[in-house]
Amino acid sequence: MASKSSSSKKTGFGWFGSGGSSSRRRSSMGGQDRTDNDGHDNNASDYDDSNSDNRDNREEKGTLADSEYARKRRQLLQLARSLETLGAGELLGEAPRIVVVGAQSTGKSSLVEGVTGINVPRDSGTCTRCPMECTILTTTAGWSCSISLRMANKGSVGFSPSLSSKSEVEVWIRRAQAAILCPHLAIDIFKTKDRDALRALTDATTDPMVLKFTNDVVVIDIYDPYGVDLSFVDLPGLVQNEEPDLVLLVNDMVKQYIKPESTIILVTVPAPDDLENQLGMVFAKQADPLGKRTIGVVTKPDGLTAGDSGKRDSWLAIFENRATKHLLQKGYYCVRLPNDQERTKGLSRRDQERLAQRFFDENAPWRSLKHTDRLGIPSLVRDISRLLVEVIQETLPKMRRAVDARLAACIEDQARLPPLLVAEDKTGEVVQRVAQFSQDMERIILGQTEDKSFVHRCRSRFRSFERTIQSSAPDFRSARDPQITQGPGGTDVERLEPAPWDGDEVLVDIPNDPITFLDVRQVIKETTGWELPHNIPYEAKERLIKGFMKHWPVAVTVCFDRTAEDLRAVVLREASDKKHFGRFPNLEKFIKSNLVVQLEHYVSHSKVFVENVVERENAPFGTQNTPHLEAMRNQWLLRYKTAWEMHDRAKLSVPHGPHHLSLRQNYEGQALQMLRELGYTTTTVQHFPRLLDHWDTFDDEIVVMADVRSYFEIVYKRFADDIPESIKLNLLVKFVKSLRSYLIEQLQLGKDGALERMQALLVEEPRVANERKRLKDLRKRLELIKDELSSFTM
Repeated sequence: MASKSSSSKKTGFGWFGSGGSSSRRRSSMGGQDRTDNDGHDNNASDYDDSNSDNRDNREEKGTLADSEYARKRRQLLQLARSLETLGAGELLGEAPRIVVVGAQSTGKSSLVEGVTGINVPRDSGTCTRCPMECTILTTTAGWSCSISLRMANKGSVGFSPSLSSKSEVEVWIRRAQAAILCPHLAIDIFKTKDRDALRALTDATTDPMVLKFTNDVVVIDIYDPYGVDLSFVDLPGLVQNEEPDLVLLVNDMVKQYIKPESTIILVTVPAPDDLENQLGMVFAKQADPLGKRTIGVVTKPDGLTAGDSGKRDSWLAIFENRATKHLLQKGYYCVRLPNDQERTKGLSRRDQERLAQRFFDENAPWRSLKHTDRLGIPSLVRDISRLLVEVIQETLPKMRRAVDARLAACIEDQARLPPLLVAEDKTGEVVQRVAQFSQDMERIILGQTEDKSFVHRCRSRFRSFERTIQSSAPDFRSARDPQITQGPGGTDVERLEPAPWDGDEVLVDIPNDPITFLDVRQVIKETTGWELPHNIPYEAKERLIKGFMKHWPVAVTVCFDRTAEDLRAVVLREASDKKHFGRFPNLEKFIKSNLVVQLEHYVSHSKVFVENVVERENAPFGTQNTPHLEAMRNQWLLRYKTAWEMHDRAKLSVPHGPHHLSLRQNYEGQALQMLRELGYTTTTVQHFPRLLDHWDTFDDEIVVMADVRSYFEIVYKRFADDIPESIKLNLLVKFVKSLRSYLIEQLQLGKDGALERMQALLVEEPRVANERKRLKDLRKRLELIKDELSSFTM
């Protein structure tokens, strides 16, 4: 095929303008000499390891490595590299970098080799199993390369020695990849392994701990006298025929890398494939919907067959900016990379470029392009290097603002953490916390704090206890008839006891059936022995008193147990408080275990006092408050007698009620007049029931009822007061007052190893300690990033 004219055509589109890229270069089939756009003759250079072949390039070496622009470019790339090492992209959301993405077998590895001049691992299936960051910097010294690891749990770790031969690089990359795919193995063991040993070590079928993919990064630094300053990240190829979780892992990794607005996305697209079917381009459009920072790199152009005329026309339209559907503001490049046969020949970089140039000159659609500065590796490298520099320069102000904001937030988060314990006197710190806790507990139990909820709960519980005991009062009635009858004027003559009080609920329900006059008479009958007539046996009163007391122990147990449970909850809650022991799990556990022991001791101890109060109320019954007992007895005698008389009057045949009052009074008046005429001048209306045949005074029964009821008034008030006061004193007060001396005694400060024990007790809560360390490390990294950004000047 005849070659075209050697005239150059400048670019008419892109982001560099008409002079921003090299002009189209030509070479004939016969290997005609080629001149670059700087006018230097590069025919003699092969870009390989031979210094003798590079003799004619020293002038270009000087212009590239020593020019002011090159110096600034290197500085910017080194800054970006330092920021990436410090994790600036992750921390600040700004990552001025180039990321290469694409599916498996799209020529990504060949592109990396073409750009860097080194060989990378090539195996069947997935070649790249982790991100690989490549940085090329021009230098005035000889070619060299070093490989390091950037690991999430270890930071940046040196790995290889400085390599001076390109032939050494590929196996060292394999070793580095194996090291980060096997985090369970020591890094150093990989440094001497050959390919077969590395393949065996990274076989996930024999070692399930081997990772198929990882986010840890292999970092390759290349110093090349004839290179172009550039840095990029090569990501694992997008996979489809792997396990679903691995497919998702790689997809998420790619999406995360290309998300920042300052990241340039290079998507490799094989020319024979349909652009619409490229997953890498799909992800790029999701991250960059306007196509402002995406560059398409067309690979394998020699894969287009003679029959692919439609695809040739399609690529021509895309490159000439006529295919609006696939428009990218940064455009497309096409690279022709060595095939397997050419790779085995070990062609120099110059020879590779000659072959690529000849291919573009002779084959459609590339030979038909009006502007050919988008063809070949040199054009791609030169342009993306300039673009990366521009992006870094544009991103620096944003990164400075972002690091200031993130650093301020980090400092605020640190301030919100509990103060770091720096006291040298660990023993004093523990004792001080025990003393403060004991004082606070005493104030809570004694109701000396602003929050008096514990005291309020206890008082409410004690009132409920009193209500429970009061509800056991003997319910003496004149009859069992549940229907209340009304006496003259609407007086209640059936219920002889006061109505239940309003207020707190009872702790337990105490059964309390009515006791009638006849029931009392039966009790007297059953308890009468050889007594003389008209002697009421004391046993009758005892039986009735024991009747209302028999449920009191249950109420006492409920009141005591609930108070003890409440105390336990409050004590353990306060012990867990951060201001006391909550910051130190070991100390908190130690204190709580001893608190439980001490509390159980006082529960058992105080229960004895409470049981003594219950035992004291058993027979023989008595009180020293006899004046009050007598007064109460007289009141109840009067009440019961009156109630009985009203009960009998209510049984008279004359209707009663407000509307019959006048008629009743008329009948009573007539009766009194007739009795006076018969000589009964002292008779009154109150004597009328005694004139009935059924008249029964129930005098003995009323005495028993009055004695029992008056004693209840004395004993229930005493009991309802003594039980809560005993609980308060012997359980609550004595317990909290014992805490300080008891807990300090348990510390065993006078015994050997006390200091070591105190230090162990003051180990900080893991969550807080981890957060403190995280924030400390984050602050250090942010400060280093800020220092890098602040110290950088152009």
